[in-house]
Amino acid sequence: MRERWEKLGAACLASIFLAVVLTGCGGGDSKPATNPGELKKVKIGYSGGTCEAPVFTALEKGFLKEEGLDAELVKGDFDNNKNSLATGKLDAVNGLVMSWIKPLEQGLDAKFTTGIHTGCNYVLVPANSTIKTAQDFKGKRVGVDAMGGSPMMVLARELVNNGVDYKNDVQWRVFPKTELEAAYDKGEIDAIAVGEPFGTMWRKKTDKFTVLIDTAKTPPYKDEYCCLLLVSGKLIKQDEPTAAAITRAVMKGALYVKDHPQEIGQLLVEKKYVGGTAELNGEILSQFNYVPSVDGGEKAVQSTAVEARKVQFLDPATDPDVLAKQIFVRLKGVQ
Repeated sequence: MRERWEKLGAACLASIFLAVVLTGCGGGDSKPATNPGELKKVKIGYSGGTCEAPVFTALEKGFLKEEGLDAELVKGDFDNNKNSLATGKLDAVNGLVMSWIKPLEQGLDAKFTTGIHTGCNYVLVPANSTIKTAQDFKGKRVGVDAMGGSPMMVLARELVNNGVDYKNDVQWRVFPKTELEAAYDKGEIDAIAVGEPFGTMWRKKTDKFTVLIDTAKTPPYKDEYCCLLLVSGKLIKQDEPTAAAITRAVMKGALYVKDHPQEIGQLLVEKKYVGGTAELNGEILSQFNYVPSVDGGEKAVQSTAVEARKVQFLDPATDPDVLAKQIFVRLKGVQ
């Protein structure tokens, strides 16, 4: 009898050992189970703009942690963020849909998951300018901080939709953002297309500038989400719950910004996420419509694809409807 039990015990131990070995030698793609209560590490990119406040707020107010995430914010310029997203070094970024649509058309593996807010861009002309309509831009020089940037594309869209050839009828001159006003003062440009915080700073100089377009207030731009959350395609495919958790946290951050713009303006400056004063940043945040929307984000991607194709920003062979469906996703658990 004893011999029988010893044999049975040995067989059980062998079975347990085999099970452990097989578990430890599973496929290379399998991941260790997450311990209960353990936070999932994620990296979110940012460039240091005031409009990225929902991302900063999601971290500082604990919304990312509430979603089970241990988030690290990584600062970089557009190209760095694009490359890091493409190589899996970033899980998400908050960005302008017009800026990201070209890389996405070219194959960047990422998808928009929600709209964050409206606003961001201005077109300013001299206070005593004869430029009143799109037609008046013919033969004029417009200062921008980047060719193909979001401010330029806003004006290009306005021009094309009003029968002006933005490539041949207008001269585009590139200056660093901080030098655009000086270029205007020297008479080197006749108008400026610019984002924040310069738009808000310069629109206050009513003796110098008149606001022709303010995308937070001017139709049809005021109803279109300009900034969306962009999430790594790899993360969406391999771990959709985490992609959804990031999205929900940033949406919570956006709603908090809507209700507390001055507080968040102060926080952004104190934590050195952005430059400028707390008052200026709070004012900028109060002008944007921080009501996050999956529906609004999807519509923004659809309309931007159509308009980007119209201004020849996208390849002529690109079908904007097909592209829009490819680069936006509705995640489970995100509304």
